[in-house]
Amino acid sequence: MQVFKLSKFIDYLQQIPLESGGNMAFEVGKITRQIRDIAKSHKIPVFLGCQINRGNQTTADKRPNRHLLRNSGEIFEVCDQLIMLYRDAVYTKDPSDAFGNSKRERTIELIVEKNRLYGKLGTATMLCDLSTSKFLNLAR
Repeated sequence: MQVFKLSKFIDYLQQIPLESGGNMAFEVGKITRQIRDIAKSHKIPVFLGCQINRGNQTTADKRPNRHLLRNSGEIFEVCDQLIMLYRDAVYTKDPSDAFGNSKRERTIELIVEKNRLYGKLGTATMLCDLSTSKFLNLAR
């Protein structure tokens, strides 16, 4: 596995100004390709946050999937990896945990929907520290 000393985080794609009057999906795709080109030319990973549609709100399983990405056609085609985040605690509140300190409140799923670099798809369950946005291995 390659280790990088530098990476860039962009939060989030839909906040980047688009050319006025253009097709939204086309413009998002254009920006996504430009960001990927910059990452490749500088040989750095770029993490690009994107908003999803609220379609998962109406389903029993609230986990996100690639079909919920806003203007997703180009985003999915261009990206090397697509990792979606899911926290069950957001959708099912535990009244016995008023302060959000339980392991369940701090558990996050990283759902790998696309992995052009390493090929493996699936879900990794980890702990997260929301105050620092840090992910930690989940002790089994």
